[in-house]
Amino acid sequence: MGFDLYGEMPQMNKKETEYSTYSKYVDMDFSKKQDLFKENPEIQDKYYEEMNQYEEDNPGYYFRNNCWWWRPLWDFVYASCDDILTEDDYNSGGYNDGKVINKEKALAIADRLDELIKDGTVMRHQVSYEADRAQAEEDNKGLKSTDDNYSWQASYPFDARNVEDFSKFCRESGGFSIC
Repeated sequence: MGFDLYGEMPQMNKKETEYSTYSKYVDMDFSKKQDLFKENPEIQDKYYEEMNQYEEDNPGYYFRNNCWWWRPLWDFVYASCDDILTEDDYNSGGYNDGKVINKEKALAIADRLDELIKDGTVMRHQVSYEADRAQAEEDNKGLKSTDDNYSWQASYPFDARNVEDFSKFCRESGGFSIC
C-alpha cells in the first residue's frame, strides 16, 4: 500500500508535450498500453524514463511514498506543523481517503519544513530516528512479527531527502489531496 499525493493546482514548470513518448501514451487505455509495452520494451523504458523526468521537473504535480516511508514523514510533518494542520488533517493523512490540504496550509508546511531543513532539525531527527530504528532491527532478531515485543519501527525509515522532496511538492502543489 502506498500514499499518492496529487497537487490540486500544481505549478507546471514543463509541459507534458515536452516529453514525446510519455505524452503520446499517457492517456492510452491501461490494458492497451501494457500490451504495447510487452511488445516494445524500449518504448516502455522511454515512457517511464520520461514520466519520472516529468514528475521531477514538476514537483508539485505528484508525490508518492509507500506506507513504510509515508508514516514517519507524516508524523514528523504533524509534530512540526501542529499549529498548521488540525488533528483531523493528521488522522486523515494516515488513510487514502482523498483528504485535501489547501494551498495555504501546503505553503505553510513547505515554509516550516524548509526552516527545519536549514537549521539542521531534520538531519538531527534523521540521525536520532535511524539510530532508534537500527536498535529496533537488532531487538527484532529472532522474533516474528506476531511476537508481542516485535518493534514495527524497524520497518519505517526516515530520510531528510524525503522531507526535502515533500517540501518541494507542498510548495508547488497549490494544495494537495492524499489518496
